[in-house]
Amino acid sequence: MDKKPNVIPTREQINAATEEKAKMEAYEMEKALVTNNIYSTAVAPDDTPQGHMSAVEMMRQRTENQLQQVQQGYSVQDTSLAEKNPTRIYDEVARQKNEEQMRLRDEQLKKNFENTQNFQRQTEEATNRHVQQPQQNQQQNMESNNYQSGYQQPVNPPTPPSVPPVNNNYGQSFGENPSNINPYIFEISQPNYNSPFDVIPLPSQGKTYKNKKANIRVGYMTTADENILTSPNLLQSGEFLEILINRKILEPELRYKDLLPGDRNAIMIWLRATGYGEMYPVSLLDEKEDIFETDINLNDLKTKEFGAEPDSDGLFSFTLPLSKMTVRFKFLTCGDIDKLEKMVENDKEKGVLVNNLSTYKFEMMLVEVNGTTDRNFIRDFAGSMRIADAKALDNYIDEIESGIDLNIEVTTPGGGSIATFLPLNLNFFWPNIRI
Repeated sequence: MDKKPNVIPTREQINAATEEKAKMEAYEMEKALVTNNIYSTAVAPDDTPQGHMSAVEMMRQRTENQLQQVQQGYSVQDTSLAEKNPTRIYDEVARQKNEEQMRLRDEQLKKNFENTQNFQRQTEEATNRHVQQPQQNQQQNMESNNYQSGYQQPVNPPTPPSVPPVNNNYGQSFGENPSNINPYIFEISQPNYNSPFDVIPLPSQGKTYKNKKANIRVGYMTTADENILTSPNLLQSGEFLEILINRKILEPELRYKDLLPGDRNAIMIWLRATGYGEMYPVSLLDEKEDIFETDINLNDLKTKEFGAEPDSDGLFSFTLPLSKMTVRFKFLTCGDIDKLEKMVENDKEKGVLVNNLSTYKFEMMLVEVNGTTDRNFIRDFAGSMRIADAKALDNYIDEIESGIDLNIEVTTPGGGSIATFLPLNLNFFWPNIRI
């Protein structure tokens, strides 16, 4: 059932928080004025008992210690100085949780560094093999001549594996960065685990992820994010969205390429609403194909959960109507979609006239066909599916897919209404950008 996303704070919540903050500031100011008045009037006349003066001095020292505690840690750390029980003390549990987050981040950084070193080592080995290849060819020619002249050497050809390796991750890395990533891109994509964040629910409820987390921590957008991501080179390369989401997701085992598109859209909308406000200005066409401007309230977008329950591997099952074959499939992640687009682009560069997008998509989505997981069989099956079976599978995937419903209905200036799709472009994150 569709329901409004509750990941964005409402205006009432923001106003309530602002009023509470103003009351606290007024209270602190009033307390400081009263304290200063006590200090300024606490002059010891001749008839003031010594005990009264000692009490005033103790009050002054106590208040001074309280103010120092507040300035250093924003709360009274020493309970003996507090006028009431403190409510924002960083206790041992919070400290241990923060240390655990830092430990996970350090482990991931170490793993990424090792992957980069392995990639460099493999590159050097490949270069050396390329240089040594002419020498090896010459040696092989000499051996061939010796064989023809009657001199034979024992030869042990390599034996190919009889069973192909099994991949149980179905192409998902779950937080691991590729070893050949650009070092600069890798550096600016790292999240700051000490930054302010909120916990937002995912439309998929994490059912297809390895960690199964239904809610994840996402940091708020800052001016530092805008300074980096408005770089013209990054905007033109198309990598700005991946860099932004990798910077803001505060989950070491989850990265942009592991996300389902619906979860990615939910994070995008939350970042936009908390960074620039929930009202998003767009340009649309009315019934007469004339352009008009309007604002879309991002709070009105509905969340769509999975329409079916995945198995323990995060896969879904479907029986094809014509062939009656049962297939198990996965939903493509953002990383899978990037690979799919590159495959189609490579075909165009090679002069392939046929668009194989549909075939490539089923090759990547299908994990098992009638109990068979052999990739060669699945590849052949994806290219030979009946059209009715392919259409039925496509419709089922669209029906059960989770995400944010971007279909909107807008009232036109003429009093009518149009149904359209929410446009997401560069202005979604940077309303004032000029490229």
